[in-house]
Amino acid sequence: MGNHSSKQQLKRLRDTDASSPTISKKQRHETLVELQSEQRESESPLLLPSSDSLKKIDVPSASGANSDLSASSTSVNGNNYYVFLSFRGPDTRKGFVDHLYQRLKAVGLRCHPNFVFRDDEDLPFGEKIGENLISAIERSKVSIPVISENYADSEWCLRELIHIMKCKESRGQMVLPVLYKVTPKDVRHLGGSFGKAFESCKDKFEEEVKQQGPLALRKAVDLRVYESEKFADGREGELVNELVERILCEQQHDLPPDLPVNLVAIEDRVTEVMQLVDLACPDTRIIGIWGMGGIGKTTLATIIYKKLFDKFQCRSSLRDIREEINCKGVEHVQSLLISEITTNPLCSVHKFDIGIAMIRLSCENKKVLILLDDVGHQDHLDKLIGGCNFGLGSRIIITCRDKALLKSEYKRYELKVLNPQDSLILFSRCAFEGEQCPTGLTDLSSNIVATTGGLPLALVVIGSLLKEKDQIVWEETLEKLRNAPYEKVKEKLRISYDTLEYEEKQMFLDIACFLIGTDKRIATCFWVDLNFFPNSSLQILINHSLIKIDYNNQLRMHDQLRDLGRAIACPADKKPWDYRRLWDEKAME
Repeated sequence: MGNHSSKQQLKRLRDTDASSPTISKKQRHETLVELQSEQRESESPLLLPSSDSLKKIDVPSASGANSDLSASSTSVNGNNYYVFLSFRGPDTRKGFVDHLYQRLKAVGLRCHPNFVFRDDEDLPFGEKIGENLISAIERSKVSIPVISENYADSEWCLRELIHIMKCKESRGQMVLPVLYKVTPKDVRHLGGSFGKAFESCKDKFEEEVKQQGPLALRKAVDLRVYESEKFADGREGELVNELVERILCEQQHDLPPDLPVNLVAIEDRVTEVMQLVDLACPDTRIIGIWGMGGIGKTTLATIIYKKLFDKFQCRSSLRDIREEINCKGVEHVQSLLISEITTNPLCSVHKFDIGIAMIRLSCENKKVLILLDDVGHQDHLDKLIGGCNFGLGSRIIITCRDKALLKSEYKRYELKVLNPQDSLILFSRCAFEGEQCPTGLTDLSSNIVATTGGLPLALVVIGSLLKEKDQIVWEETLEKLRNAPYEKVKEKLRISYDTLEYEEKQMFLDIACFLIGTDKRIATCFWVDLNFFPNSSLQILINHSLIKIDYNNQLRMHDQLRDLGRAIACPADKKPWDYRRLWDEKAME
């Protein structure tokens, strides 16, 4: 009987408050335009809807809401939410808020099943509803109060906003206020119909809410607000897109980088670099990891960055700097660095000299963690960290091929090739999905491994190529490897490319020349128009370790394989106008 009564109570609350549809897995988008606007689909905790008219059912006071709450005292123990929506149900539930909610749902920002807080189902019977919602606010990364005409006539909406602003001040929670068909002036001064709504109900409110509610409204309006009537001339779809974009950018900042699989002999190397990092040392340290291409510098640096990730509030990981600068300019990379350090996605640099000045200002006396991957020239370092006065305890990690780029005062670490034993282990993991070679292929495996010179990339690509192949193919591959010059890495990698069918080769070259960092679904649309069968071909490229799909669903390729593809597409003995693929400004000219 008690359970039935509780269910009925929650149903009544749902009928009068902001309801929450069930979140499903990310949905496949049908059109190319939609895909291009949603390239990032990182996974993280997503969305928490609010309830705006809980009356006075077990609601903690506004001032004491935080004092009695703990992880063990609420039914959301162990859950973390990303976005908390605070809104007045009758005003916006079926319109603007629903559009925003569905758009967030579509981009699929989640990483575990307990990411939705629903007041009609997720509250265990007997739990205090108010405490759970207040705790959920505290566990959210971003809050979006949608302040509409009747927002202030709800005591619970004001309680939510009071606590949201407290979380901003005490925890740095991101708050993105939306003024839905109300003006900043009316919200700040309780004027117009907005003020009348508050005046008509305030006598029913507790004294704390009457006093702190208007103050929280003023604080919210003092932030950067989104006015629904002014943003994009009142086009609400554009406002929804802007809010989602802001959240995506913020959410990406919170995700540590993805790590590769099949790591071999990495523990000792990580330990050695961590000794150079030495977090116990209060000084700023710049650590340079150098070595030949394909040797695993990015992998090692990424592991180090991930180990340090949660110890720094200001952090940035910039990958493929040499390629990014060549394709998009140093100003683009400067913009990324500033955006990540300041968590401001709106930063845009148009002149490199202004860019480095902005970087210096952004990093001034801040304890920062920065990873600069694949730096190609001293000029890159000068325009990204040159003259920066980092705060005590900062750590800058650089990867490059040329030791000369690393100053003597840097902590330098040379990454060397794998020894024969570790090389055989890595090769076997890729070729046999285990560390032991079958008896009949032991000698062949050892001979093939010897031709790779202990280079991890070559071991992975060749091992993946030979997986489940007949012994005769192994013998032919060994002969080809022996005929390739020992120091010519690309010649060894090309052996795998040469085994591909025509369609797979074309897709490999398209990725190398144009599509690195592109959403897989967008690229698939192009290839379908060419009457290719992209899904099966992509799987073959992945199985051969020639490409990979990252956690953002984007196409990725090692820089050595990228350079191989571009060399094949643009042979040195041909003129640019004879190339079948053109991509940079020089080629276009």
